[in-house]
Parts: sequence; C-alpha cells; structure tokens
Amino acid sequence: MADWDSLSGQQRAAVRHDAGPSAIYAGPGSGKTRVVTLRAARMASQGNRLLVTTFTNDATEEMKTRIASMLTKDALAQTHVTTLHALCLQILKAQKIKFQLLTDELQRRSLAEAAQAADLEVGVKGFLSQQSYQKNCGLTVQSYKHDGSFEDMEFAKVWRAYEKAKTKQDLREFDDLILDARALIDGNDELRRTLASRYTHIIVDECQDMNLPQYQIAFALARDHKNLMLVGDLDQSLYGFRGADTETFRKFAAHSSTAVYELAENYRCTQAVLKFADALIRQDENRRVLKFQPTRQEGEPVQWQRYADPDFEALAIGEQVLRLNRRGLAFREMAVLYRTNAQSEAFQRHFSALEIPFALKNDGDFYARKEIQGMMAYLNFFAESLNSNQTGNSAQNANCYPDEWLLALLNVPNRKLTRMAGAQLKNFADLRNRRIWDILPDFHAPDLKTHKGLRILTQELKDIEAKLGHIEHAGDAVRIIRQVTDFDGWLRRDEQDERDNDRQQNILRMQSAAAHYPTVSDYLKAIKKMRDEAARRKAERARKRRERDEVTLCTGHSAKGLEWDTV
Repeated sequence: MADWDSLSGQQRAAVRHDAGPSAIYAGPGSGKTRVVTLRAARMASQGNRLLVTTFTNDATEEMKTRIASMLTKDALAQTHVTTLHALCLQILKAQKIKFQLLTDELQRRSLAEAAQAADLEVGVKGFLSQQSYQKNCGLTVQSYKHDGSFEDMEFAKVWRAYEKAKTKQDLREFDDLILDARALIDGNDELRRTLASRYTHIIVDECQDMNLPQYQIAFALARDHKNLMLVGDLDQSLYGFRGADTETFRKFAAHSSTAVYELAENYRCTQAVLKFADALIRQDENRRVLKFQPTRQEGEPVQWQRYADPDFEALAIGEQVLRLNRRGLAFREMAVLYRTNAQSEAFQRHFSALEIPFALKNDGDFYARKEIQGMMAYLNFFAESLNSNQTGNSAQNANCYPDEWLLALLNVPNRKLTRMAGAQLKNFADLRNRRIWDILPDFHAPDLKTHKGLRILTQELKDIEAKLGHIEHAGDAVRIIRQVTDFDGWLRRDEQDERDNDRQQNILRMQSAAAHYPTVSDYLKAIKKMRDEAARRKAERARKRRERDEVTLCTGHSAKGLEWDTV
C-alpha cells in the first residue's frame, strides 16, 4: 500500500480497520485525508464496494483524484465518492420524482415575499434562515410545532404558504434533498435495503459539520452491514448555527461496539504553535481530550501581545509588517488572521495609511457590507448639517440633508417602505424644487403602512438631529443612531443566524473606529481615502496581471495552513 511505511501507529490501525463501526477523532494537520483515502483504496482493492461522503464539492474532487491514483479501473468503479446532498439528489431522481432544484436566491426571496414573509418581524432573510435551520434540525413544515406565540404562529403560517408555492412549481431546496431522501428511506424498508446493498462499507468524512438528518441517512444505509466509519474533529465544528450536531458523533464513538482511533499527530505546525493552541483549547471542559503530538521542530515561539483597542493593535501589527518587509520578507509571505470579518476594518484603514499593500482573502470590503452601508447613509446625511453648525455657515446649510442619503436610509432599519414610496417622495420634492427632508411633513402617503413608516422615520431623524449637537467624536454619532433607530434590534431580526452576530460586531467595530476621529466628516474622509486606495490597487492589479506582493487579511476559518511564512 502506497505510503504505508510513513503512517503512524494509529493511522495504520485506522487504515487496517476491516469491519464493524468505527470512529476517527482526527486532530488538525493529522493526515486525516490520507488515512481516509488509503483505507478506501485498500478496501476497494479487496473487492469491497465503498461509499465515501465528504462535506464539499472541492473535497469530493480531491478525494476522487487521490483514490483514483491508487486503484485499477475495475476497483475504482466500485468506489462512490460524493457529498450527501449529491447522493440524496441521485436517490430522488432514481425514484422518478419530478422536481427542479431551487438555486436562484432571487427566486427564493420572491417565493418568500409572496408567502408574506416580509410581514414577519424577522423579515424575508430571517424567515429563509429560520426555516432552513429547522430543516437542518430534522423538522418539516408538517412536523414543526409552534410555541403558541403570535410570532411563531405567523412564522408557521408563512412557512406553510412558502412550501405550498414550492410544491406547486415542483421546486426543492438543498435542505429538502436530505429530508425527502430520509422520508423515502424511512417509509420504504425495501428501498432502504436496495440502496444499502450497493455498498459493503461506508466512510463519512467531516462529521463535525453534519446535522441529524444527514447522520440518519448514513446510519440507515449502514444498518445491515454496520461497516460505518465516521471521521471528524469536534474541535473544528463551526456550523452549529446551521444545525451541525456533534452529540451524535460522540454517542456513536462511545458505543461499546465502536472501534475508536485517535489521530493526534500533527504534521503541519511547529511544537511551539501546538503547545500554545493546546493550552487554549484545554479550557473547554466539555471536549474529548486529544493530546497533540508534534512531529516538527520547536520553531519560533508564539508571541502574545495585548493592546488597548483594535486601532492600537492594527498600528502595531502594521509596523511589525513593515519591519519584516525591510528585512527581506515579501508582503505575500505574511498574513493577518482574525476571528470575524468585522475585525478587518482597522487593518484595512491603518494598512492604507501606512501604505502596506494588502488583499482580503475573499476580496471583501468592510464598508460595502449592508449594515455598514446603512450606517454610512446616516452619517453622510447628517455630515453637512454638523459642519454647518460647527462653522456657523448658514449658506452652507442650504445644501444639508441630501436626498440621495435620505433615500438610502429610508428602509434602514426596515420600516416596510417600498422603493415606490421613495420614488413618490422624490417626485413630490422635485415638483416643488425642495429637498425630501423639507417636504416630509406635507407628503400624504398613499396607504397606512407607508404613512406609519414615514412618521417613524421623520421622528427618528429629528431625535438624532437633536442629540448630534452634543457629540465629542464621530463614534458618538454611531452610538446615537444605533440607540434611536434600534439598529441592533434590526440586525438581530433581519438575519437570525451566525452572520447576525458578525453584523452586530461590524457595527460595534465601526463605532470604535469612528471614536478616533473628532468629527463625522473627518471619519468619512478617512474612509474615502482607504476605499479610493483599495480601488486604485485593484485597478493596478487588473492591469499588470502579475503575482501580487500583498499581505493577506482573512478569517482563521478561511485559512488552510502553511500558506504563509509569518502569521
């Protein structure tokens, strides 16, 4: 067997596992993929029929390539490598069930809006996230029981209408594939046995990210032969907000009939890094202890620094980047990792000021995010008014409260004001050669919902205006806008998944950054400089088409490992 001599004792034992249930606790950088591919190749070469499931399409392609390099054509034909979603899609199609996969996000939103999701407190996005979460927990619209509250009863009502509209058009979402396949298997044991008989062994990778319905399908297919191997690292479970279920893996591994293998060797990190990581993660008292075994040298010690706030941190790291670059380390060999996207803002702003070239891993832009754009609309709307008050320039006051920014903040937070309402306001003001802000008291809304929304908007803007006269720095302006408009409450209602927390973190980060500038105008100018510089670099990259020498900014989740010399 290829690479056999280089396997550790636990890796070799896992690859040799022949029959019966087994669980692999695979630490980071432990050669997990190599173990899975070697075992799959070994079992297939002995005439067994393998089902190997992975979590993503990219992982599937990598696994297929690795296994194909080890097997003959005949043995490879007995090995099915796929994702669970793709497997369920094949099962449903094989049963001649007619449907189309709903992949167009705009169409999903349209169906949700038609089902009156916009009338829910959580809004359309919140509804789509909420019904997806319930499905990932194994619930269907038929099995879901509301809690008796008005909000939950309304959610259940909208969900029924949404599913009815999908059924009418023969549409299925990705979440439906798992639930529909599970229902087919549970309701027809003959079908289950037929599907299960295709495979003698099943290997399921990345189990820490699986939800309960996905486990149930794997268990159903392995019920007869029980040759099921689950592979995962519970320390890397990141998808609880999508219904990821780690408890099922723990119970499976704890069963007396399950063989357990621990891949504790780490081939990726130095001893210094591993010791530091192990000291941190051991604070989780509920985890299964997996003692890391480093295979590399001690390496450079991990440097631990504390800073007063994110701006001091970004400046200090920027200066360190420049020192390393002057010593000969290319920018491309350095990266800054952070926990959430919100933390990128300080690095973008200060790296721009220090003229350090950088690139966000996903080419993101902190100030292009929805919640940040909403807050920026308020700041731009009041900026000229604040300047006029500070300079006493009444002539300048004639240009205060620009229409473009009022229209931009019209529905931030959601006041259920349509684009048509904005167009009517603009038309009403233009006909009178006045600003929208000035004609708001005279504008007669065409319906009660619009009237209520505009009344709330007007009062909130007046309250903000009254309080902005006493601010000490731009951060105070962000804080006041958050308080008066219930901005944070809107973010919680609008998303209702892990991104919700990220979005609130983004606003808090923005407020903290703005506090370093004496006026709103100063803060807006700093942002403009940063974004102009980012746009210039992007255009330059597009022109030169050369290898970029830039520091990478990305979340730890987006990093794979070993990409950079210095992190």
